[in-house]
Amino acid sequence: MKRFCVLILAAFCLTSCHWFEPSGKDRQALLIYLAGNNSLSAEGEADLYDIEQSWLPSVRDKDKGVLIFYHFSDGVPTLSRFYKDRSDVTVEDVIKTYPTSTNSASAATLATVLADAENAWPAERHSLILWSHGSGFLPEGYYAQPKEMAAPGDRLTDAGPDPYAWMVKAGDGSKSFGEDHGSEMDIKEVSQALGVNKYEFILFDACLMANVEIAYELRNNCDYLLFSPTEILADGFPYEKMVQPVFSLNAKDALKNIAVSYMEHYRAMTGDFQSATVTIVETAGLPALASACKPIFQNHQDRILTLDRSQVQPYFRFNKHWFYDLDHFVQQVATDAEYQQFKNALAGAVIFKDTTEKFLGIEMKNVSGLSVYIPRAEYTVLNTYYKTLAWNQATGLVQ
Repeated sequence: MKRFCVLILAAFCLTSCHWFEPSGKDRQALLIYLAGNNSLSAEGEADLYDIEQSWLPSVRDKDKGVLIFYHFSDGVPTLSRFYKDRSDVTVEDVIKTYPTSTNSASAATLATVLADAENAWPAERHSLILWSHGSGFLPEGYYAQPKEMAAPGDRLTDAGPDPYAWMVKAGDGSKSFGEDHGSEMDIKEVSQALGVNKYEFILFDACLMANVEIAYELRNNCDYLLFSPTEILADGFPYEKMVQPVFSLNAKDALKNIAVSYMEHYRAMTGDFQSATVTIVETAGLPALASACKPIFQNHQDRILTLDRSQVQPYFRFNKHWFYDLDHFVQQVATDAEYQQFKNALAGAVIFKDTTEKFLGIEMKNVSGLSVYIPRAEYTVLNTYYKTLAWNQATGLVQ
């Protein structure tokens, strides 16, 4: 599965360069954050190469900026602008280099890079791709070393070596978001680092990020989210096809274009490599979704806490039992009237979803595009953390 890398390469002197000055009222910036100072370093370098070979704005275009922050193993963290010169050759203008000790899985680093990018290329329209390891809404370190293990009935596969570890971005060290020598940042820290800028979209090229918990936490940070409820194969997104749609289409259509290209890429594979899921969420629909879920969660706590989770669509493998399909879960606990209201709200939030028939052997039969945690009273450590998430504060899933 794919890792989360930092985007923004740069090598130029702001005092002498002219291209950073705004030239219009609709200036657009795409920042790619490649946090690859980890086991995904080689894949990150390959994705950066694909971007360099793809369509990029011309040096003549002062209203379109592609900024990439990249940090790979044994490399210098760098923020740069990439564009095509008059001979259609890719140029990297370095904006800033950072100390080799920089932790790219730190919220402080993410906030610094975002600010440096904005200072170098001020824009009215912003979009963001976050690339690295990922493990959804979980707190730092919990995925790799959970404090509470799954009950026997929750296990999708017996414990043991993961035969697919080499294929996925998660590997055996998947994190909340990003990973740099064991450091991670949870989704609350990501939201805080994003600050006051409102992004047209945020794309997570990282495993297990299409949770309703993440979507709700970031609802005020962006208009749209593109992410995957399952892991992502190490091949990741098709970067050679991703940049041009961002600058030629509106945000919604650009994301649909990227999502379709992503699914076409994996459907063309054979065997276990034909494994992919993708979801687009319109964040304006999330408050209504929370309002629809609140009475369901409040009225059916006993049912929720005793639900046979083995009968709910999973998005996880082995005993990583924190990612179940939201719709399939609610369908089994709500009344008919409650469920219909929920379905209407869900349709207003999830505007696109797609999946291959299987994901690394998991049947994808009841897929709504968003995962959710199904609580158990005995998971005290996780439940305590979960209560701090905005989704739980809005819905009361964990009481």
